[in-house]
Amino acid sequence: MAVKFDLNVEGNASNSNFLTLTMDEVKSMDYFGTEVLPWWKTIYEKAEDMIEAGFEFYEQVIKDTEAYDEKLIEEFTEVGGEKYSDLLSLVHRQTTGATAKTTSPIDGEPWHWMKEISSDGDVSTVDVIYPAAPFFLYLAPETLRRMFMPLLFYANNSTGATSEYDYDLPWAPHHLGVWPICDILASDQEQMPVEESGNFLIMLAATAKAQNNSIEYLSPYWPLLKAWADYNVASLPDPGDQLCTDDFEGPSPHNVNLAAKGIVGLGAYAMLLEMKGDAEGSEKYMNIAKDLVGNWTEMGVDVDGSHTRLQFNLDDTWSLKYNLFFDVQLGLNLFPQDIIEYDLKHYDSLSNEYGVPLDSRGTFTKADWLMWVYSLGTEEQLNAQVEKLWKFADETEDRVPFTDWYDTVSAKQQGFQARPVMGGIYAKMLL
Repeated sequence: MAVKFDLNVEGNASNSNFLTLTMDEVKSMDYFGTEVLPWWKTIYEKAEDMIEAGFEFYEQVIKDTEAYDEKLIEEFTEVGGEKYSDLLSLVHRQTTGATAKTTSPIDGEPWHWMKEISSDGDVSTVDVIYPAAPFFLYLAPETLRRMFMPLLFYANNSTGATSEYDYDLPWAPHHLGVWPICDILASDQEQMPVEESGNFLIMLAATAKAQNNSIEYLSPYWPLLKAWADYNVASLPDPGDQLCTDDFEGPSPHNVNLAAKGIVGLGAYAMLLEMKGDAEGSEKYMNIAKDLVGNWTEMGVDVDGSHTRLQFNLDDTWSLKYNLFFDVQLGLNLFPQDIIEYDLKHYDSLSNEYGVPLDSRGTFTKADWLMWVYSLGTEEQLNAQVEKLWKFADETEDRVPFTDWYDTVSAKQQGFQARPVMGGIYAKMLL
C-alpha cells in the first residue's frame, strides 16, 4: 500500500507542516490467557481522541523533545566526550523501541514489556533486560521497575491462570513466552538458574537505590527473593555446568564471571534486606557473599596471577568480568579493587582495532559488556575503548541497526542487531 500527501510547504523555506501516522493497537499482549490492553486505552476512549491530542500537543512535544536532546547530549559529552555522546544518542531509540507500555490486566497499573529482538522473539527475557538496565536506571528507573511486574506476578503464581502455568522452580524465570503471547510453562523455560536469579536480585537493588530505597511493592515477593538467594548460596562458589547469558558462544561450565554475578546478587539481596529493616538477615547474606569472594579469588585467578580465568578449571583463559560492574555501582565493594585493575590491564594488552574480545575463545566482543567493564577503568582506558567502538560503528560494512556482537578484528557483525541490550553502554552514566 502507498499513500501520497501534499504537505503544502512550497515557496517559503520557513513553512512547515507535519503528518501523524498512528497504529491504534487494539490488544498488546496475551498474558496467560488474559487480554492485555495498550496504555493509550487507559487515557483515551477511542483512537481518534489520541490522534487529536497528538495535534493539540505537537508544538509542546517538539519543544520538550529538543530540550531533552540538548540536555542529554550535554550530560553524555561531559561524562565521556563527543564520541561517547554519539554512541549513547545512537542507541537511545533502539533501546526504547523494544519496549511496550500496557495496562496490567490484574491491578490496572502500568506494566512495561521488552522484546528480545533479533536473537529471539521472547517476551521480557531477564538476561536481556539486565544488560539494558543502565539505560533505564539512568533515565527511567520507574519504567524498569514496572518491567519487573509481569515477571514477578508470574514467578509468584499471581497471573490468575490455570494451574498448568504454576511456576514451581526455586530460581528466577528466564522469560514469559514468545511475543506477544505469554504462555510458557516452567518446564519449558531456558533454564539459567544462577544467571537469572542474580540478574533479578541485582536489578531490584539497583532500582531501589535509584528510587530512594523504595521497596514497598516487594512486600508479596520476599519469600520468592529469599528462595532465589538461597538457591545461589547453594550453587556457589562454582556454578558447575550451568548456562549463562553468553550461551550463544556455547557451553562454559565452571564459569568465573557467572559465579561473580551470583555473589553480587547475594550482596544485592543483603542490600534489599537492609532497606527492609532486616539487619540480621542483611548481615547474614552479606557475610556469605564476602566468604564466597574469598573462594572466588582463590579459584578464579590464573596460575600466573595476572588476570582472572574464563572457567575455574582452565588455566591460560580469560573473559571480560562485566558482572563486577554492579558490585561497584551498588557500593557493595565485595571484590578487591586490585582484581578489577589488573584484569583491565590484561584486557588492554589484548585489545584489537575495534575493541577487546569477550573472552579467550575468539576475537568477537559484546559492545554492551565491553562498556560495562571499561566504565570501571580510568578515563584513559574508557576513552580508548569508546574510540574503538565508535570506529566500529563508523567503519563496519554491515549497515544494520547497531549490533552488540561483532568481530574486533574485521568489524563484521556476528549475528545480532537492533537489540535493546545496547542500552548497556550507558553504564558509565551510573557512576
